[in-house]
Amino acid sequence: MNLQFDVHIDEPVIVYALDGKITTEDDFAALEAEVFQNLNQNYYRIVFDLGNLTHTNSTGISFFMRTLTKARIMSGELVLSAIDGNVKKIFDIAKLNEVYTIYPTTELAIKHFK
Repeated sequence: MNLQFDVHIDEPVIVYALDGKITTEDDFAALEAEVFQNLNQNYYRIVFDLGNLTHTNSTGISFFMRTLTKARIMSGELVLSAIDGNVKKIFDIAKLNEVYTIYPTTELAIKHFK
């Protein structure tokens, strides 16, 4: 299944709900274009809801790191929510919970910025 995503804005936060997998750059090309376009429109408080992300690898982790870096350069932040299953295992093994702020729900992640 290709990566699908929904976007909604809860000022000043932009939430991307991901559904599917990220294993190649083609999987997230449309998402990356949208995220970076929105960053340039000053939506730099970002939540990625990963509750329906079924799999990722180093390619996906690299995308998340690029997004985090760009958001921080703009004095923003990226937080993650609802990580579960295989994706949680990968984040735990790579100790990415030490790099990212992670919330169990998207609602709590949004409150991080308010």
